[in-house]
Amino acid sequence: MDTPTDTQNAAPAAGGAPAKSRKGPTRSEVSKSAILEAAREEMAENGWRGFSVDSVAKRASASKQTIYRWWPSIGAMCVDAALALIPDAPEGGRDPQERITALIIPLEAAARTGQGHAVLRVALLAAADDKEAGEVWRAWVGRDIRQPLRMLLAELAAKRVIRRDFELDDVIEQLLGPIFHRLTIMRAPVKEGFCADQSAAFLRTYGAL
Repeated sequence: MDTPTDTQNAAPAAGGAPAKSRKGPTRSEVSKSAILEAAREEMAENGWRGFSVDSVAKRASASKQTIYRWWPSIGAMCVDAALALIPDAPEGGRDPQERITALIIPLEAAARTGQGHAVLRVALLAAADDKEAGEVWRAWVGRDIRQPLRMLLAELAAKRVIRRDFELDDVIEQLLGPIFHRLTIMRAPVKEGFCADQSAAFLRTYGAL
């Protein structure tokens, strides 16, 4: 497998021209992508309790040794597989409800794509059940939702759109709790507009008086 050092130290081609650098995904990237896709298939078919690493390795034509080398736990791999389905947040415009919705709607989009709801359900169960998986999930929530939401709510409070007495973690639970409940407890699909409804409910609760 080529590494950056291998490419830099490659011998010149005939005539003294430098060797062409390898383009496209590396073998390891292709293998990792195949493992994550196989993990999503296994998650959707057998859930967290019935998840089989052997099945993932067979589906991806990879060794279990490779899987355990790349992920600290099976739960962490499941969370990675689910997070790969979640798109980037779209632009939220200027309306407060649209801007809040834009931060959480990627979860709705992932849940409404193919078997995304089943994959996310397994990821949530893994995050609750496995230390490393929980750390990966919380890191994503912190980076992609908590931090930008904190900045947005501070701006809205300064403009007197919402009250200043909100607790950030309470807001996150209010916005995300219903979708997590729907996925894990109700085992139900997420309807279109679900996240917009949660944003509207938050604004009704915390709107400036």
